[in-house]
Amino acid sequence: MKKAFSEAAAVRRGRTVPRRAIALAAAALLLTAAVLVDLLVFPLRFLIAPLPALAERGTGEMRVHFIDVGQGDSALIEFPDGRTMLVDGGDGSDAATAAVVSEMRAAGLRRLDYVLLTHADADHAGGLAEIVSLFGAETAFMPPVEGAAEGTAFGDFYRAAADAGAEVRLSQMYEAILPADETYFYYLLFLAPLSPQIGSSAYNAGDENEASAVVWLEYEGRSLLLTGDAGEETEERLVRLAETLGDEAFSFPAQAAWGEVTLAPDLASLDFLKAGHHGSSSSTGEALLRMTSPGAVFFSAGAGNGYLHPSYRCIERVRECVPDAEIYRTDEQGTLLLTIRPGGDYAVTYGGF
Repeated sequence: MKKAFSEAAAVRRGRTVPRRAIALAAAALLLTAAVLVDLLVFPLRFLIAPLPALAERGTGEMRVHFIDVGQGDSALIEFPDGRTMLVDGGDGSDAATAAVVSEMRAAGLRRLDYVLLTHADADHAGGLAEIVSLFGAETAFMPPVEGAAEGTAFGDFYRAAADAGAEVRLSQMYEAILPADETYFYYLLFLAPLSPQIGSSAYNAGDENEASAVVWLEYEGRSLLLTGDAGEETEERLVRLAETLGDEAFSFPAQAAWGEVTLAPDLASLDFLKAGHHGSSSSTGEALLRMTSPGAVFFSAGAGNGYLHPSYRCIERVRECVPDAEIYRTDEQGTLLLTIRPGGDYAVTYGGF
């Protein structure tokens, strides 16, 4: 009986492919298919660029990637509910765009929910047209700049967003992003610029930096302020509002999917500040620093850049006004990753994460 069983087993082995071989063949086919799909979507120069060693985002985590794009600016936000937002896209050089695309691919992104151009400068807008053409976007926030001239980075991005089917919206105070449900509540609220339709508005189409979007992002009691290239004029206007109106300065009743919620950014409780204008001497001024007293300040600048960003004066201001603040710089540490976990614990990592 034992001999008969062995012969039957041998026959079965002779007629079937071992399961391991089937699994290996299936894995090879899937890998080949994935490579072919990537080749159809991404230019080869992006596929051969090394991907960051990025761990999978944990359940309920919010991550903000301050991407090292050289002398430019780009930040990728992964909201805790899985939605995503790209804020600026670098200067459009091959190296800068490859850095953004690699970071997005490492995070497992195939499409963006939101893309925000803080203002029209080429070192922020240059890469966005190509990135949006590759990934698409559901909503694109545009700065209040008059016209979208042919051949400019801003104009190219505007047309790429429209071609991708994105809803194009104007960046202005009280625009808000909320989650679809209350499971992981967060919000992003525009604090500037004011709408160009508002009388005595701070909007000035002739000054692209002061027309920068300033956005407040809050989750689990932790807050981040992104300021684009806004200078001290915009910063001081926000500080005066906060000093004059207190808690009501930026309070806004927003309509969420489950009902009305009141969003109430409090500058005095800020945890993390993205320094304005790459750390130029005319941004991240004393008024804003003393009002916010952030626990960490992030600078985006290119190593050895000709502008000497971040400026010595700006760094010294941070150290003088907020002595305990941690300082993080893409020109020294590369791409920076801020992770906020459920409960409010956070970590800042860099150097390959």
